[in-house]
Amino acid sequence: MFKYNFTEMKKEKKENRCFRRYTKKYAARIFKGKEIHPVDILDYSLDGIGVFTKNPLHVNQGDILMIENNELSLRADFKVEWLSITGSGLRIGLHKLEPLKGSLKNYRLSDIFIGIQRSLKTGILKIKSGSIRKRIYIRSGDMIFADSNQDEDRLGEFLLREGKISQESFDRSSELIIKTGKRQGAILVELGVITPKELFWAVKRQAEEIILSIFDFSDADFEFQEGSLPTEEVITLKMSAGNLIYNGTKRLTCIEQARDFLNLQPETVLGFSEDPLNLFQDISFDEEDKRFISFIDGRRTLQDVISLAGLDDSTGRRTLAALLSTSVVEASEGEAPQKGITPEDVLQQPEMPPGLIERIEEMCSKCQTVDYYALLDVDGSVTDAKLRWAFYRLAKEFHPDRHFYLDKDMKVKLHQIFSCLTNAYSVLSSTEKRREYDKPLSVEQTSVSRAELARSKFDEGYTAYEKELFADAVRIFSEAAQLDDSVARYQYYYGLALIRLDRLKEAELIMTKAQRLEPENDEILTALGYLYVSLGFPLRAQWNFRKALELNPTNERAKNGLLASNQEP
Repeated sequence: MFKYNFTEMKKEKKENRCFRRYTKKYAARIFKGKEIHPVDILDYSLDGIGVFTKNPLHVNQGDILMIENNELSLRADFKVEWLSITGSGLRIGLHKLEPLKGSLKNYRLSDIFIGIQRSLKTGILKIKSGSIRKRIYIRSGDMIFADSNQDEDRLGEFLLREGKISQESFDRSSELIIKTGKRQGAILVELGVITPKELFWAVKRQAEEIILSIFDFSDADFEFQEGSLPTEEVITLKMSAGNLIYNGTKRLTCIEQARDFLNLQPETVLGFSEDPLNLFQDISFDEEDKRFISFIDGRRTLQDVISLAGLDDSTGRRTLAALLSTSVVEASEGEAPQKGITPEDVLQQPEMPPGLIERIEEMCSKCQTVDYYALLDVDGSVTDAKLRWAFYRLAKEFHPDRHFYLDKDMKVKLHQIFSCLTNAYSVLSSTEKRREYDKPLSVEQTSVSRAELARSKFDEGYTAYEKELFADAVRIFSEAAQLDDSVARYQYYYGLALIRLDRLKEAELIMTKAQRLEPENDEILTALGYLYVSLGFPLRAQWNFRKALELNPTNERAKNGLLASNQEP
């Protein structure tokens, strides 16, 4: 089913992907007009695939192609994102244009949850296994409700099973459902059987149990229906994706979803993820979990950790499977130095600061106005240990997954802050990068040298962008914009790179800054127009296209944008 790929996991750490990529080779066919071309799928994710062909295939970036493959039950339209000619043939990166769907035989449920969460999507994730139907309602990436067509998943059966109501109360409330058409929970409250507080607890536990039960599906189809939620049917609950994935993996009875994790060799070395986005999720560990985690150091093997934690092999492997599913821990074939990451960093819960919204707004502003030292609240003489502590303290405080109750705008700002903090730490923790960054900050240097460094960073970012290395481009363009926030071109390409990673809300913030710096730049206005089309704001898109055409009537992209919006230029 799945195979733990050590090499691919190292690549995942370097690229800011929302959806996990699986490396497996399949034969497929590309349909281009009336032409049919055989290709090999080299890797795939829920929103894209990478293919290779030795045969001549004339395609361009932006072309729409239909791909067909039996193993992945794939027959869908894809957009060509990038092309790479190698000595042996042509590699093509393709982005899926149709709804996210597939089979749990080919995608791990935890990866689906994490991908939807980190892409901040809103919609309904539908799961189908035989006659069983389950739905998870998701708002801005967070799971807020779930329902099912199974009798045992209904609220009344759940309360009866938990001993919260009697059989008599269950029968009476069931009769009143038919008579009144009211929900069973509301009827039980009216009858005085449970309190409103107990009802809320029960609804949340019921939804969590529905979601957790899906982890036992090894052969089920799923589809994510993106769009607004039916507010009259959904009760908004606060459910941590990290917690659900962790507990769902630990308790699963069907091991297919975690077989590759459970079957790792005893000599496999365990270490913590270096990505704070993975490390500091909102997960409640029990004492057994904490004991297991406390022995992970990047040198000890699976066998060592299980033995030191005093667990039996089955329990230890299930704990590891849960940690791997949430990406808190990574497995390697050799020692993986932890660069100062300790179990205490993972286990210590951050204090929630008072005035969180104000803190987010303050940090969002600092990301655009202060240097990396001030952002991390350290000085130029900071040691590596204190720098790491400062970074992890802020990473915990502003971790997007820990604040799943905030609205989408605030969560977008959290992602922006987190990216900025990560960039700052990446530079200051590297001797070479820090030396380069410090040069324009020295007393002997002028403001011109800072601008020169920004230009140099931009050129480096543009090279990465041209090579389709969009995650690297985002990081480098961000550094250029940080060094000199007065140049619209830096912000513009920073926004374009974010768009290529499908980080659209972040791109909107950056593109808007570029537009403010150069309000009469028709290319920036056109890019904003297409961005608003993708975000589902056609009126804003049309305004930007029209404004671009007022400034440059020959702008063909702006004309096409209006035509695509069914508007006359």
